[in-house]
Amino acid sequence: MAGPFIELQGAADARPLAALRIGIAAVLLAQAFAFSPSLFLFFGEHGIVQAPIASVLVPSALPRVTWLVKLFAPYAGERTVLLCCFCLYVGALHLLLAGYRTRTAAIVAWLMHLSLKTTGTASAYGVFEFATIALFYCSVFPVGAALSIDAMSSKRDASFEAKLGLRVVQLHLCIVYLSSGIEKIRGEQWRNGEAIWRAVMRPRFAAFDLSWLAAHPLIPLLACWSTVVVELGYAVFIWPQRTRRMWALATIGLHLGIGIFLGLWSFAAVMIVLNAAAFLVPAGRRREPLGQPEMGPHLREQLVQV
Repeated sequence: MAGPFIELQGAADARPLAALRIGIAAVLLAQAFAFSPSLFLFFGEHGIVQAPIASVLVPSALPRVTWLVKLFAPYAGERTVLLCCFCLYVGALHLLLAGYRTRTAAIVAWLMHLSLKTTGTASAYGVFEFATIALFYCSVFPVGAALSIDAMSSKRDASFEAKLGLRVVQLHLCIVYLSSGIEKIRGEQWRNGEAIWRAVMRPRFAAFDLSWLAAHPLIPLLACWSTVVVELGYAVFIWPQRTRRMWALATIGLHLGIGIFLGLWSFAAVMIVLNAAAFLVPAGRRREPLGQPEMGPHLREQLVQV
């Protein structure tokens, strides 16, 4: 008869997904804090892009905050409803970060994030898409099976679901980088180095004065080809143990460069969290029950023979 476990059976396997949960919640909380002073400017009915214009930019079936504004119009104003939605979103992210009522918190955070993204679609970019995807995965997979408040009171073995969820995230990243690499290599600007030059020289994104690169065209050319190589090779070299860490760190370095030189820190942080959780966080080994020594290879071989 098995004795008490040092660690829940599924906890070790769920650590990568737990890292995904904690990382995404932390990044989105920081992002929410950053744009909270401009909440009504980005998502309000009379913001930068007014609601009637924003509504035609996205499919009509996607949820949006304006639905709730109309629903509660007899009881509260547009600003009050928007503020309540934002507070609900931030509250759900806090619960997700702590891993309390994890699945419910993830679903609420996912729906509110999607609604805010749809409402402010004119100012949304890639980070919102990947954050929405990550929150959806948090809603479906057992991200609260380890390193969470829920895991302290649950004895359910979620190792199979955790392994399945991790594999889905890994395959998704491979598809993302492979398709991005193929798209880049087909473009002449990525082959001649012009793409990096254009990116760092755009006033909207330029964090530093890199005009001196005009006298050193080899640097943006190497940067372009390094990006293409990392993305095209991701689906191949991220799987073998010998090259996994090197390729994951190269990809993280790529996103750090995006954050530093283009100022797209939210996007860089989300992608770093996804890569680190998928390929760098060890799942660990399942612990044996207390009082029962771990089986060695000779004992396992004898049991097989019997």
